[in-house]
Amino acid sequence: MRDRQETLRITALLDFGVRDLNKRTVVAPLRTAQTLLDLPGGVTQIDATVRDIFAAEQLARAAAGRTGLDVQSWMQTNAQLLSALNAQSVSTGVIRVVVMLVVLLGISSVLVVAVVQKQREIGILRAMGAGRGQIMRVFLLQGLIIGFIGSIVGALFAWLLVVAFTTFVRGPDGAPLFAIDIAPMMLVQIAVGASIAGMLAAVLPARRAAQLDPAQAIRI
Repeated sequence: MRDRQETLRITALLDFGVRDLNKRTVVAPLRTAQTLLDLPGGVTQIDATVRDIFAAEQLARAAAGRTGLDVQSWMQTNAQLLSALNAQSVSTGVIRVVVMLVVLLGISSVLVVAVVQKQREIGILRAMGAGRGQIMRVFLLQGLIIGFIGSIVGALFAWLLVVAFTTFVRGPDGAPLFAIDIAPMMLVQIAVGASIAGMLAAVLPARRAAQLDPAQAIRI
């Protein structure tokens, strides 16, 4: 390749968020780059963006089969990053399961205490004609309400944390360090899931309350 020189004018400075990438990346018009590299009408590499990043490997194989070119996905070129993302996903899933179990145990313990404290009232209701199913529905409804209210309070607290994080935690350029968006549908799913979890946690306390003998409960 012959040595070529070209006088260029810097029109902008770009920050890709990676120090090494900023040092070795220059954005220039295609024809200018082809002239400097002595590649008239050619390119050395084509980068493409896909909607589903985790389908990149499958798309790369399909493109290589159709074109016969060497097509590599980001999963191949960034194997360590992929391993880190997988580890993060696994750890996030484990944390969610543990938190859900703690929530279920917390709601269940609260309702068990409520059953113990309200034995006399439950016995009076049973003596007045309330059936086992009605007593169970009362405690199931209580668990549902606790889960729903907890999800609303938790979602509000999470929103406040996101606002505080994006407002006060910023990079050197003054921009937010991370762009965090809370999808409304995700909040709806969390509220529904927490409500169902609260109702499930109330099953055992509700069964215990329904099985109380009215005569013994009133004498306590």
